[in-house]
Amino acid sequence: MDKASILGDTIEYVKQLRKRIQDLEAHCLCLENTKVAEKRKVRVVEGGRRSAVAVQVEVSIIENDALVEIQCRHRDGLLLDVMNKLRELGVEIMTVQSCVDAGVFTAEMRAKVKVKKGINGRKISITQVKKAIDQIIYPL
Repeated sequence: MDKASILGDTIEYVKQLRKRIQDLEAHCLCLENTKVAEKRKVRVVEGGRRSAVAVQVEVSIIENDALVEIQCRHRDGLLLDVMNKLRELGVEIMTVQSCVDAGVFTAEMRAKVKVKKGINGRKISITQVKKAIDQIIYPL
C-alpha cells in the first residue's frame, strides 16, 4: 500500500466519521424534540398484543475497524448472543454501549475485524455480519 492510497483511505474515513457525527447530532435533536412532544410513541400491531419496533442493523467496516449498530425489540440474552456470534465470525468487540428503553434494545459496538485463518484467509464482509445478526434477531 502506497502513501497516496493510505491518505485517500484516511480522508474517506474522516468524511464518514464527520457524516456519522452529523447523523448522531441530528438524531439527538430529534430525540429531544420527540420527548418534549410525546412521552412515548408506540405503534401497536393490529390484532397483536405486542408493540412493533422497527429493526435496524447497521454495519460498517473500514480496514480492520468495525462499527455495529442495532435497534430492535428487547429480549433476554440478545446482547450476549450477538457478541458470541460476532466473536465466532472473527469480530473482536472492543467497546459496547447499550440500553433498553420501553422494550426497545439499542446497541453500538466498536470492534476489530480479524482475518479468518483457513482456505481463503479473508475478513468477514458487512453482508455476512448483518445476516448473522438478523438470524439472531429473527430466530427460526
